[in-house]
Amino acid sequence: MDHNLQLTETPAAEAAGAPEEQAAFPAVTKQKAEKKTGFWRDQGKRAKKYWKLLLFILPAAAFTLIFSYVPMFGVLFAFKGPEFDLTKADVMYNLTHGSWTLNNFLHIFDDPDVGKAIGNTLTINVIRLFLCFPLSILIAVMLSELKRQWVAKTVLIIITIPNFLSWAIVIGIWAGFLHPDTGILGRITGHIMANPYWFKPLVVFLSAWKGAGWGCILFYSAIMAIDKTYYESATLEGANKLQKMWYLTIPSIMPTIALMLVLNISGMMAVGFEQVWTMMKINADLFNSQMTLDTYLYNISIVNQDDIPYATALGVVNGAIALALMLIGNAITTKTLKRGLW
Repeated sequence: MDHNLQLTETPAAEAAGAPEEQAAFPAVTKQKAEKKTGFWRDQGKRAKKYWKLLLFILPAAAFTLIFSYVPMFGVLFAFKGPEFDLTKADVMYNLTHGSWTLNNFLHIFDDPDVGKAIGNTLTINVIRLFLCFPLSILIAVMLSELKRQWVAKTVLIIITIPNFLSWAIVIGIWAGFLHPDTGILGRITGHIMANPYWFKPLVVFLSAWKGAGWGCILFYSAIMAIDKTYYESATLEGANKLQKMWYLTIPSIMPTIALMLVLNISGMMAVGFEQVWTMMKINADLFNSQMTLDTYLYNISIVNQDDIPYATALGVVNGAIALALMLIGNAITTKTLKRGLW
C-alpha cells in the first residue's frame, strides 16, 4: 500500500512543482539579459577605476597603430599598374589613379632573380635551423650542468655580449681577422670573406657566433625552472647525467623548444638584411650570385626604385609564405612534439 501511495503521489508532486520551475525560467532569462546589457557598463567602470594603468598601454597602442596598421594600406600598391607615378609623393594619388592589375604577382614566377634569391635564402636558413638552433639548446644544457651557477651565469653573459654588437662591427672584426695580409686567421684561410663559395658558411657561422648566446637564454631559464627534486629522484634511481639530460631535461623544456622551433620555421624567408648586405659590401660580385630575398627587395625598391608595385607584390607573397610556414611549423610541432603556439 505504501508503495502504491508513493507511486501515485509522485506525479502529483512533480505536477505541483512544474509551475514553479516554469516560473523560474523567465527569471534566469532576465538575469542573462541584465548581464549582457551590463557588460559594457562594467567595462566602463573598470576603465575609470584603472585609468592610470591604461595609460601605459597608450604608447604601445599608438606605436602599433602608426607603424604596423597604417602602412598596411601600402599593400594596395601591389595591385597597381604601370601608371604608378613614383614622383608623386601623395599616397592617395597613387591609390586613386591608374589601373588595377594582378600582373605584378604573375611576374614573380617569370623573374629568374626571385628563384635565385629564394634558393639562397632557404639554403642559409635550413642550415641555420639544423645547426644554430640545436647549438643554443646544447649550450643551455651544458651551462645548467655546471655545479657553480655563478660560473654558468658569467659564461652566459660573456657569450651573450656579441648579440649587442651591430652587424657592421661584427663583420668588421671578422673581416680583420680573415684579411689575407694582416689578419691572424687570414694568412691560413686566405681571403674567404670575398669568396662566393664561403659566403653561406660564413653567414651561418657569424649568425651562430653572434646569436647562440642570446638564443640559449630562454632555454637556460626553462631548465632552471625545472623542479630539482626530479633530478634527485633520478639520481636515486641510478640515472647518469646523459640519461637525466635526455629523459628529464629535454622533455621538460619541450614546450619552449616547440615555441622557438615554430618561430624559426616562420622566419625561413628572411635571412637578415643587415648581415647579408654588409657582407656583400666586401665584394661587389656577391650581389648577383649570393642575393637573398631581403637584399633583392631592397635593391629593387630602395636602390633602383624601378618597380615599386612589383616590389610590394613580392613583399606580400613573402609575408604570405611566412604565414604559411608558421602554420605548417605549428602543425608539425603539435603532431610530433605535442606542443604548439595554440
